[in-house]
Amino acid sequence: MRLLITGGSGFIGSNFIDLLTHNNFVEFINVDKQRPLNSQHNDYWRPCDILEKEKLRQIFDQYAPTHVLHLAARTDTASDKLEDYVENTEGTANLINAVENQPSVKLTIIASTQYVYKSKEFPLPEREDQYIPHTAYGVSKKLSEEATRNSSMHSAWTIIRPTNVWGPWNMRYPNEFLKIIDKGLYFHPGKANPIKSYAYVKNVAHQIWGILQSPTQAVDKQVYYVGDPPMASLTWVNSFSQELTGKKVKSFPVPLMRLASHIGDYIKKLNIPFPLHMVRFNNMLDDYDTPMQKTLDAFGLSHPNLEENVQETIGWIRGNGKFFFPYWRDKR
Repeated sequence: MRLLITGGSGFIGSNFIDLLTHNNFVEFINVDKQRPLNSQHNDYWRPCDILEKEKLRQIFDQYAPTHVLHLAARTDTASDKLEDYVENTEGTANLINAVENQPSVKLTIIASTQYVYKSKEFPLPEREDQYIPHTAYGVSKKLSEEATRNSSMHSAWTIIRPTNVWGPWNMRYPNEFLKIIDKGLYFHPGKANPIKSYAYVKNVAHQIWGILQSPTQAVDKQVYYVGDPPMASLTWVNSFSQELTGKKVKSFPVPLMRLASHIGDYIKKLNIPFPLHMVRFNNMLDDYDTPMQKTLDAFGLSHPNLEENVQETIGWIRGNGKFFFPYWRDKR
């Protein structure tokens, strides 16, 4: 196996490369426009933006990969404009083009997202090509999935849909969610306890490796949600609160939190940071289940214990990770 990874410098990629290097699994390179978050991965890095179509083709020609893992993407939901997610649309098209023109490739894994489908009326999709995206990010990933299905790639292909991924090397949660909990400023809306789909990043890495190891005919044209079994949101939130503060999170009346969220929307328009707004508030109330059983049956979990995973994540933030985050670096 000669594995080419795009986006290996980021969150999931850093954990996946850790898995590969710690187990001496396979020869690989990381194609990314950004230097790796983990400096120990610098030797595997090949600087390239996936929007640079010809440069990407040249790297494919030179390396002649047998397997491709496409993680490179813009993954936030901050914009409601599809054109802001060009990495996910044009970038994926460039990746597919490179695979189509490289006969050495046997399997291509395209990373999508659970956000390609969300429905209160029909919580779980009836088909793997059924889409109800609710964000511009989700629309961009829908388009990348359709480009994969409609491509002329000679290789087998697999689509993975990460759920809400967390763990070491996540650059967002320590500055937002976890900092708010640590300060004792997180308030849960009343007795709401929706079912959510979370994904400890090392379980995601394990499941991706399982796909790469599988016979190509077994995973060809398959879609796998990657992550953990869905769980009650308060179970997940309280695990972090107990680890950080020794206490469960506080609850707050739903009507008052809704009012604060409306105020947050107004403040956001003034470009002033505010921790609560209507999108986040509604997300705290909504169930977001995903059909994980197919993945769990095929590849299982490498890290099944929630409390241990939370401890490992907080340990990383307080240890090597603190140098990325002023709040945690300066905390005594």
